[in-house]
Amino acid sequence: MPNSLQLRAASLAPTTFNADDNTIEVVISTGADVQRAGFIERLPVANADLRNIAGAPVLDAHNQGSTRAVLGVIQKAWRKDGEIRALLKLSSRDDVAGLVQDIKDGIVRNLSVGYRVSRWADSTDSKGNRVRTAVAWAIHEASFVPIGADSGATVRSNPMTKKSGATPAPEADVIDAPANESTPMQTRAEIREIIKRAGGTPEQADELIDADSTVEQARAAAYDLMTARSNRVPAPIIRTRELGPSPEQTRSAREEALAVRIGGGTPSDLARQFVAFSLVDHARDMLEAAGVRTRGMNVESILTRAMHTTSDFPELLTGTGARMLKPAYEAASSPLVALARKVTASDFRTQSMLQLGEMPMLGKVTESGEIKSVSRGEAKESWALDTYGSIFSLSRKALINDDLNAFADFASAAGQAAANTVADLLVTSLTQSSGAGPVMGDTVRLFHTSHGNINSDGVAIDEGSVSGARVAMMTQKGVDGQTIISVRPDTLVVPPSLLTQAEKFVASIQPNETSAVNPFQGKLAVVCEPRLEVVSPWDWYLADSRMAALVLGGLAGNEGPQIASRDGFDVLGREFRVTLDVGVGPNDWRGWFRMGGHTDSNSAGE
Repeated sequence: MPNSLQLRAASLAPTTFNADDNTIEVVISTGADVQRAGFIERLPVANADLRNIAGAPVLDAHNQGSTRAVLGVIQKAWRKDGEIRALLKLSSRDDVAGLVQDIKDGIVRNLSVGYRVSRWADSTDSKGNRVRTAVAWAIHEASFVPIGADSGATVRSNPMTKKSGATPAPEADVIDAPANESTPMQTRAEIREIIKRAGGTPEQADELIDADSTVEQARAAAYDLMTARSNRVPAPIIRTRELGPSPEQTRSAREEALAVRIGGGTPSDLARQFVAFSLVDHARDMLEAAGVRTRGMNVESILTRAMHTTSDFPELLTGTGARMLKPAYEAASSPLVALARKVTASDFRTQSMLQLGEMPMLGKVTESGEIKSVSRGEAKESWALDTYGSIFSLSRKALINDDLNAFADFASAAGQAAANTVADLLVTSLTQSSGAGPVMGDTVRLFHTSHGNINSDGVAIDEGSVSGARVAMMTQKGVDGQTIISVRPDTLVVPPSLLTQAEKFVASIQPNETSAVNPFQGKLAVVCEPRLEVVSPWDWYLADSRMAALVLGGLAGNEGPQIASRDGFDVLGREFRVTLDVGVGPNDWRGWFRMGGHTDSNSAGE
C-alpha cells in the first residue's frame, strides 16, 4: 500500500555506540527481497530517497502520539557495501539514560524503521512469481522496539561490522521469531481464518495482510464485519492501488528527455529514465505499451508500426518539435513586439476595437444639488487575422539514424521563420505608404501632420529634435479633441544606421559644465529593428511604450506558432506543418512620433 507507513526491522550494532555524543550506527536496509502476501517486495538501495532523512525522528516503539516518545533523531544516512546505513543521535534526557545504557550493554538490540513507497513497478521473476519493485521509496522514522517489528515486518539481520574471513550475512531478509511468536506465514494463515469465520471475503483478508496487520487488528476488523452485517449495513471495503504516471505525463516526460538530448539541461525525475532512449527505443517502448509485440522486428519495421498504429510515437515527435519551435520563436522576436498591443480573436473575421474617449472635467454642482450627466467620445480601429505556414520533414534516414540535430535544426528554423513573419508584418504596417503608416479610423494615416506626430525635415537625434518631439507628444489631445492625455515618451526606435548615434545620445557622461548636461540621460531606452534600415536608414521614432501605435493579434488558444504532423507520402518519414495565425493593425497615433526625410501624404490612401 503506497501511502501507508510500512515497517521493517533494522540491524543495530552496539559496538558502534559513541558515548561522547550519544550516537550509534545502524543498518537500515540491505536491499534484499521480502516475501509478502501474494508477491515479493523489493526495495532497491539505489532507489531510496535520502535527501530528507536527516532530522527524521527516532521513536519509542513507533509511538507518534507523544513528544516524550521521541528518543532522538537521524543525523545522516549513506549507502555503503550495498546497504543503507544511518547515524542516530540519542537524547540526553534523564528518562532516556536507561535506554542508552541498555544499548551500550547490548540489552536493547532491536530497531525498526517506518518507510513509504511512492511508486511501484510490477514484474514477474523467472519462476513466475509476482515482484513489486519500489521505484521510489523513503524512510520516515526509526524506532527502538522490544521484539523487532510487528509479525509482518522483516528483520534485516546484516551486522554493522564483519570480521575478516567471517561468512557474510545473507542477502535475503529473514525473521528470527521468538519461540512464542508466530511466523509471518502462520500470521497470514490465522488472519485468513479469522476473516473467514467472521463471514468476510478473501479480498478483505488480503487487504489486512497487505497492510501488515497483526492478529489483534484482524480480530478487531472481524468484529466490525459481524457488527455491520447484524445491522444490515455493508462494511465499506476500499482497495487502493498505486497509480503511476498518466499516459500524458509519460509522453511529456519523453518529450522532455528528447529536448534534453538535443539542447542539454537537467531532466525531471520522471524524464530522467528516458534520457538515454533513441528514437527507435521510444518507438519500441510505445508499441509495447500499446500491446504490440516487437520481438524480432528490425528497426525499420518498428518505426513503421509506430507511425501507423495507435501508439503515441507521432505525438511524441510533434510535442518535441513544439519544445524546439517556441523557444526559437521567442528568441528571434522583434523588439517591436514589445511595443505593440497584444490582443486575441476567436475567429478570422474583421475585429473592431472601440476606444472610449476621456471623461470630461467634473462640472460644478448647482445650488439645487443637480449633477449633470456627461458623455464620452469614441474612436474605432479594425484588424483581422491571417494564416501563414510552411512544411518541413524528418526523413526515413534521419529517423533510423536517430538524427535529432536535423530535427532540432528544422524546428528551430521554423520558429525563427515565424518570428521573422511577425516582425515583417509589424514593420510593413508601420512604414507603409512611404513611412506614413496604416490608415486610422479617422481615415488619416498613422503619421500625419493633422495628427501632430511627424517631422519630415530629416533631423539628427539630438537634444533639440528629441525635445521638440517630446513637447508635441506631451500636448496631444484625447479622443474628445480637448483633454491633454499626458503622453510620456520613453523609447527611441531606430534602424541600425542610427543605433550608434542613439546610444551616444542617451549615454551616461559626467558633464564638466551645466550646458553639457544631457536631460534625457537614463530616461530613454534604445530599440533597434534591423528591418527599418531597408525602408529608410534615416527615419527614427520616439514612442511611449504604454501607448501602442499598432495592435498585434493572435487566435485565442493558439497564440504563437503551432506545429502538427502527418505520415510522409509513400515513404517512412514524418512531415511537420508549422502555422501562425496573426494579424496587425492600427491602434493609436498619439503614442508615437516619426522623424524622417520622407514627406507625408495628405490623403488617406497614399
